[in-house]
Amino acid sequence: MEARSSRARFGLVLASLLAVQLIAGASHRTENFVVEAPTPEIARQVGEHAELCRTRIAREWLGRDLARWPQPCPIKVKLTRGEAGGLTSFGFHRGKVSDQEMSVEGRLDRILASAIPHEVTHTVLAAHFGAPMPRWADEGAALLSEDDRELRRHDEICSRLVSRRGELPLARLFAVEEYPHDLLGFYGQGYSTSRFLVEMGGKPRFLKFISDGGKMGWDQATQMHYGLADVRELDRAWRAWHTVVAEYRLKTETLAASEPIAQGQ
Repeated sequence: MEARSSRARFGLVLASLLAVQLIAGASHRTENFVVEAPTPEIARQVGEHAELCRTRIAREWLGRDLARWPQPCPIKVKLTRGEAGGLTSFGFHRGKVSDQEMSVEGRLDRILASAIPHEVTHTVLAAHFGAPMPRWADEGAALLSEDDRELRRHDEICSRLVSRRGELPLARLFAVEEYPHDLLGFYGQGYSTSRFLVEMGGKPRFLKFISDGGKMGWDQATQMHYGLADVRELDRAWRAWHTVVAEYRLKTETLAASEPIAQGQ
């Protein structure tokens, strides 16, 4: 009888401990990240994926691996039923990142496909520059790391922005220091402009353009890195490119939509 009572008490204690663990969440440490998530498995998945993204993105943008960070970047994970989103904050001191912290939320599949690559790109580029990037370039570069679903969505956002003439001239876009009221439009144009520049000259040249634009001015940086007279010429080139991309996307999506009908016939 006593043994059964002890087992019952042990079961209650174990259940209580498990309940506390579920409420408090779990933590997983990797070489460069420490993740807090609802369960140990989710924390592990997010941490390992963040490490893979960090390596891939550094090689794509910088052409090399990053050194191990002195302190791991915290990642807080919140699961919801919605699309993914994230935020990464930084402190800078003497040309280096002094502290950083990341939070992501949404469905786990979208966090892994979209939010983590996006936010990790911010950390890689912050480590490279040791200072804040221009807003449009920081967000545009981060969006380029997301999956095809998000890239198509931002193509559409930029197309709608241009169709209603809500886009900024590139000279004004490059000068934006704070996020504007039309945040989606700003993200869409920043993504489209970044994609255009990367397709023109690759990712390392894009980063040199950003660095030199802040030092010598955007007109001179445009001449040096893209062979165009000034930012106005760059603006015209981007608009022409965007029109071609938008028309191609519309044509391919129309064909894809009509294909099941043709097959059904």
